[in-house]
Amino acid sequence: MAAVLLVKGIIAYGRLHDFSQAVETFVAHRRQRGWAIPEVLYGLAGPMNTVLMIFRYREVHDWELECTAERDDPQYGRIASQLPYSAGSIQYELYQSSDAAAAPGTPPR
Repeated sequence: MAAVLLVKGIIAYGRLHDFSQAVETFVAHRRQRGWAIPEVLYGLAGPMNTVLMIFRYREVHDWELECTAERDDPQYGRIASQLPYSAGSIQYELYQSSDAAAAPGTPPR
């Protein structure tokens, strides 16, 4: 079954522009590694500094493999730490979908 990971966080006050620049490096690194590329959404209602990233995977196992690869990649850790989220604001939610087409552009593993 396909999996969809939602990562929602609040960007530190006054740092939304910094986030938009840092997320470009974050996405480029993920693309270079062949990992899922997030769709990045910026809040229009509610807190204006809320950001949602949507990652799509063909299988839950692909997400698990990617989690391991992220932990083993020190460069990824440095890049991800540059995203100026407010401390403690990041929330992760993982969903499953029976539709394999829910993962467009995700390379098969």
